[in-house]
Amino acid sequence: KWKPWTERIEGFDIPKDTPYHTIVVPTSDTCRNQFLIRTLIEKGYNILISGPTGTAKTASIQGMLLQGFSPDQYATNSFAFSAQTTANQTQDVIDGKLDKRKKGTFGPPPGKKMLVFIDDLNMPFKEEYGAQ
Repeated sequence: KWKPWTERIEGFDIPKDTPYHTIVVPTSDTCRNQFLIRTLIEKGYNILISGPTGTAKTASIQGMLLQGFSPDQYATNSFAFSAQTTANQTQDVIDGKLDKRKKGTFGPPPGKKMLVFIDDLNMPFKEEYGAQ
């Protein structure tokens, strides 16, 4: 039976000393986005979320990475690009969270899948040699 997304929204309390910028009010949109993120990741799909500024893309994804997936099944890595981010820096950040298996082979800890969130994907300056 189809139900409106608004029926999935759970009540929430805001602790007294919560920083304002960390508060995310659940809406039908955030509920739907988090459902889709969870479903696609659990089915083994890679996802790319784009949209206008201020539509809770980052908050939805970070909320899912921090609380939405079992740490027994998933390892997470989250970082943001800037205009100065290079390909080598990106590789170093990702490799730094992976286990070295053998020469030149890296992976998440045994028995886990790695979830990587890159915020502001459009930010890096175009590389001199066109590697991006």
